[in-house]
Amino acid sequence: MMPAPLALAVVALLGDPAPIHWQEKRLALDALPAELPPAARAALEAWHPWCSDHAYRLDLEASGKVLVLSRASNDRIGQQLELADAVLARFAFELPPPAVRLVIPEPGVEAPPPAPAAQDPKLPEDPEDPEGDDHPWKLTSTKSVERTSAAPKVTTWGAQGMAPDAQTVVLCLVRDQDDFVVLLRHLAKTYPYLAAWTDAARANQGFVLGEPCIGAYLEQPDGVEEWNPDNELVHRLARLLALDRYGELPNWFLLGYAWQQEIALLKGVYCFPWRDEFVWATEHGGWPSAVKARYAKARLAPADFMNFRRGKYVDEMAKASWAMTAWLVTRERAKLPALLEELRVFRAVHARVPDGPDHWRTDPDYEVPLAEQVKLFQRHLGADYLARATAFVRDGLGD
Repeated sequence: MMPAPLALAVVALLGDPAPIHWQEKRLALDALPAELPPAARAALEAWHPWCSDHAYRLDLEASGKVLVLSRASNDRIGQQLELADAVLARFAFELPPPAVRLVIPEPGVEAPPPAPAAQDPKLPEDPEDPEGDDHPWKLTSTKSVERTSAAPKVTTWGAQGMAPDAQTVVLCLVRDQDDFVVLLRHLAKTYPYLAAWTDAARANQGFVLGEPCIGAYLEQPDGVEEWNPDNELVHRLARLLALDRYGELPNWFLLGYAWQQEIALLKGVYCFPWRDEFVWATEHGGWPSAVKARYAKARLAPADFMNFRRGKYVDEMAKASWAMTAWLVTRERAKLPALLEELRVFRAVHARVPDGPDHWRTDPDYEVPLAEQVKLFQRHLGADYLARATAFVRDGLGD
C-alpha cells in the first residue's frame, strides 16, 4: 500500500480528487480531522487514489466503521448510509464482541483449555465435554495474539493478520461490469495473494472478503431480473462486520446472519450466493413459513445447517442456517460471543497447512468439522440446544 504523501501525489497527477464525506462534512485527504478514527483514516488513504482515478466518492458512516465507495454521481448515498447505520445498530446488539479475546498460541504450543462457559442452571450438564486428547483445545500450529482490551493500533488498511475489530470495513457499490473488473485488477495488484481468486471472481456480481475486509456488488448487473441493491448492501455489510469481529466463521453462520439482517430490515431475501438457477418472485418473502412447515414435526439436526459449505447454494440448508442463526441472536445472544470466539480460534489453528518445518499457510476453504461444531455448541448452549432451537423455529419465527 502506498504511503499517504505518495498517494496524494498520484491523485494530483490523475486529476480532481475524489470527494470525501463524514458526518455531513466534506473532507480533504491532506487535512483530515484529528478526531477521525485511525482505522477510518487508514481506509481513506488506501482508497482515495483509486476513487479519484475512477470518478468515485468516499462516504464514511458516522462512527467511521464503514467506508462506502460509490460513483461520484450517486444520488442515493443518504439512503444507503441510513441502511448501513441500521445494519451496524443490529450488529452491535446481536453480535457484540466477546468479553475476553482468546489467545492463539505459538506453533507447536498447546493452548490451555478455556474457562468453562457459563451455563443456565435449568440446562443439563454437557455429557460430551471431554477431558481427553480429542478436546477441541488440544491445539497445534498457531500464531500468538495478545489478550488485551486496548484498541489495536492501525497504520495500514488491509494489512494481513489484523486483530479482530481493528479495521474500517470497505463496501464498494460498483457502477458496472467494467468498473468491477477494474476493481478486481486493483485488488490483485495491491494484494498479490488474491490474483488467482480475482480471475474467477469476474464471473460474479459481487464478493465479500475477510482479508482485506472489503465487499462489493454491481448496482445493476446485466441479465439479472430478481435483484435488489439494498438487500445486497445489507447482506454484504453484515458479513463484512461479522468477518471483522470473528473471522472466517462457518459458512452457515456467516450467510445465516446476513439473511437474518435482510429479513429483519428489508422483510425478504434477495442475495443468494453461489445460486445459479432462476429465483422466483415468491421466494423472497416466504422463508419463515417454509421453515415452519419443514420443522412442524421434524427436529433440527446439525447436518441441516452445519454441512452448508462454500461454493454451492442448497436451499433447504440456506433456510435452516437462517433459522438457526435467528434463534441464536434472539434467544442465546448472551452466550453467543464466547461460542463464536472459540470457533474463530479453532479455525485459525486448524486451517493452517504446513509447507515445511518452519512455515505454514492458511487453507481458505477450511471449514470447522461438524463434530467439532457440535461439541462447542453443546458445551456453550447445553445438550438440548437443538430441541430449544426447534421450538423457536415452530413458534418464534415471524411470518
